[in-house]
Amino acid sequence: MKEMKMEEKETKGIIEALLFAWGDPLAFSEIGRVLEMTPGQVKKIIEEMAEDFNEEGRGLVIRFYDQSAQLTTRADHFPALSRLFAETRKDRLTNSSLETLAIIAYEGPVTRIDVDNLRGVTSSSSIDTLMKKGLVEEAGRLDQPGRPILYRTTLKFLEKFNLASLDDLPSFEAVKEAIHEIEEGKSDAD
Repeated sequence: MKEMKMEEKETKGIIEALLFAWGDPLAFSEIGRVLEMTPGQVKKIIEEMAEDFNEEGRGLVIRFYDQSAQLTTRADHFPALSRLFAETRKDRLTNSSLETLAIIAYEGPVTRIDVDNLRGVTSSSSIDTLMKKGLVEEAGRLDQPGRPILYRTTLKFLEKFNLASLDDLPSFEAVKEAIHEIEEGKSDAD
């Protein structure tokens, strides 16, 4: 492999970062504007990069569209990527599980009956899902007839949501305001 000047290596690194961060096809003229280069110079460098990627068998390839380029994954790696995404989708929570988790986080420790009353529907399966995922745990029993189980969030919940403690949760008012802003944005777009 030929020796590359440091400046050229750095330029290629910056172009790779721009293509990665942008995601969609990025025009040579736009890259040129950012790097103070002509579109022709940019195209030549990206063509060299594409050759290097192919020779090295990298997981990413550069695709060309008219006067732009895009960084994409190599088609040969689709089976591995689809397995990853299929497994990741299994980890996603349904809306009912998220709603149940929010109630437990804000109101906990709380009983299943309390969650059901707040949601207006039964929450048994959502609580089971949250427990299997390690986001919710039993926190003892309420001193009432039937001794219902109390539920609370776990350390894993704090880790997943990047919270130091439940005190870091946004206030109910802030959540309401954010929902209101989202709903207004949707009606403005209609």
